[in-house]
Amino acid sequence: MRMMERAAESAIAVLEKITADVVAGKTTIEVQVGEATHEGDLGLIYSRISQALRRAVMLHAKFEADSYKTIQERAAEAAARQAKEAQRAAAIQSGAKAHQKRQVEQAVKIAMEAELARDGETFDYRGVYGELLERLDDYDDYSDFGNKPVSETVESVCKVLGLSFDPALWEDEPWAIEEAKAKAEASPIADWPETANDDEEDGEDNTDPLGLAVGTGPP
Repeated sequence: MRMMERAAESAIAVLEKITADVVAGKTTIEVQVGEATHEGDLGLIYSRISQALRRAVMLHAKFEADSYKTIQERAAEAAARQAKEAQRAAAIQSGAKAHQKRQVEQAVKIAMEAELARDGETFDYRGVYGELLERLDDYDDYSDFGNKPVSETVESVCKVLGLSFDPALWEDEPWAIEEAKAKAEASPIADWPETANDDEEDGEDNTDPLGLAVGTGPP
């Protein structure tokens, strides 16, 4: 704070000198930079120094006010900042959940349209769509959106609604492309999509899936 006070005092002295020069009829000032001499506009210099002075005074006032705050006041301000940040994070998460909900709804509608094309006589599109909306609300209440991949939620909803889960239906959807890329980066030989509901391959020995047996995994 003392350094800002000294800087402000120096700025005021320079502004007073510029004012006196202007009253005396001067409009420019010579500034020596190395061996070269440059002319500076007094009006421009006055404006810039004044701006710096205002900022220094405002910053000094802020520091002075902060120095008088109690521990409780500082803690309350920190809590308010944390609450604001948490609110912002919650808004971002809510937007992401709503976006994924729309993705799941569109994906299941594609599966419904495929079913309607296969069996237009017996398939109750309107009834299934109403059940879809109810199911989406259930998932929203349990906060599944945003916690699982889109493909896993789509598979679950299709299973409940009695629809076929055919990954080829969504191969051009942006979320499907992103999941396929993520799988490819994780394992070049992985096939999309795989979920926790996939059946184990026939003949595969899963007695020690984590490789905990001696000589098959880390100690």
